[in-house]
Amino acid sequence: MPHDTDPGLRWGSILPLSLTVMAAFGILFYGFSVYLTEEAAGSEFSTTALSLAYSGAVLSGGLLAMPVGRYADRHGIRLILGLGSVLGLLGLATFSAAQESWQVVAAWWLLIGPAGAMTFYEPAFVAIDQWCTPQQRPRALATLTVIGGLAGVIFIPGTERLVAAIGWRGATLVFGLILFVIGGSTSLFAIPAGVSNVGPGRVSLSRRGWLRDLLRDRRFRLYTMAMMLSFFAAQGILSHRVARFSEVGFAVAAVALWAAAASALSLPGRWVAPLAATRWRPTTVQAVTTAMIAAATVLMVGADSSWQMIGHFILFGLGFGALLPLRAMTMANWYSGPDYGRIMGVQWTAVGIAGAAGPLLVGVLRDETGGYELPTAVLAGVYLTVVALILLSGSERVARSVQVSGSSDD
Repeated sequence: MPHDTDPGLRWGSILPLSLTVMAAFGILFYGFSVYLTEEAAGSEFSTTALSLAYSGAVLSGGLLAMPVGRYADRHGIRLILGLGSVLGLLGLATFSAAQESWQVVAAWWLLIGPAGAMTFYEPAFVAIDQWCTPQQRPRALATLTVIGGLAGVIFIPGTERLVAAIGWRGATLVFGLILFVIGGSTSLFAIPAGVSNVGPGRVSLSRRGWLRDLLRDRRFRLYTMAMMLSFFAAQGILSHRVARFSEVGFAVAAVALWAAAASALSLPGRWVAPLAATRWRPTTVQAVTTAMIAAATVLMVGADSSWQMIGHFILFGLGFGALLPLRAMTMANWYSGPDYGRIMGVQWTAVGIAGAAGPLLVGVLRDETGGYELPTAVLAGVYLTVVALILLSGSERVARSVQVSGSSDD
């Protein structure tokens, strides 16, 4: 746990930032899996319409990743975080008042998606790279993602309970206000203005042809493809798994409780994985944890027994927690520097576009086939492909093909 004897780490900024990411992730990301059910917005809007709304939010957030990252490189994340909190409130208020499917889609595409781009992990990762030295980075990332991991523990059952108590429309409005208060306060009182790069950044992109040079980096291409497929599958699973298990007869409250338990199980991985990545290659650790998620996804295919549901949430929780800090560790090891936000933004734009297709594809296949067996089988195969791509991107042979000036190996 963080303590005041480490004067180099900005805990007065890192901890409030982590709380904001936790609230945003829980409200805008995990809450959707409850809104999708028949007990909430799923009783008024089709699975396809809601999946389209959520997928569009992922897409619009992904498209903003590069400008958000570039702005963070130059000016820091203070304004980004504050604006994202305002957009989150406006988006959830619009969603809570929606009467037609197009209104739901508009709220998620135009407001909630951009809010996520400004309040989720991406801006926070840029801030950590700016505030921390390479030696401090693992601990800061562990703290950020452990606190962020409480999102599912708190907001999945919390959303289910509040929806049951006051209805899904009232619940979304309440959560919008919570996000606004937490994010706005953090932006105003905890995030420093401007940029302070304390680490020895290794990569600085040329102003002309920088994107071409980056895309020539085979390591970047392979790892980005792995992250695209991983996010595609994760979005499909996380947005539909409550509905998937409730469809075969499990109570929504019970599934939400197990989903929260999975989030709790992710906490050790969020802390241990960055530290383990200082001893082994981050890509090796990430491949192992991704294999666990692939096994968890296989258990969703049949999912007609309690042991399959429980096994899914246990394996998924243990593996999923490690993925977020490991991506940040890997990319910082390769590309830390004054253009880190821009490089992460390029990657996350591609990842967001791919991720947007996950919930929509699962929703369409579910409506067309009448069940979740086929879409979950597809997602399991995707995760196995991700394992191979991650291992290949971290191999010595690929590392020797790096084209971006100044980057270094694991």
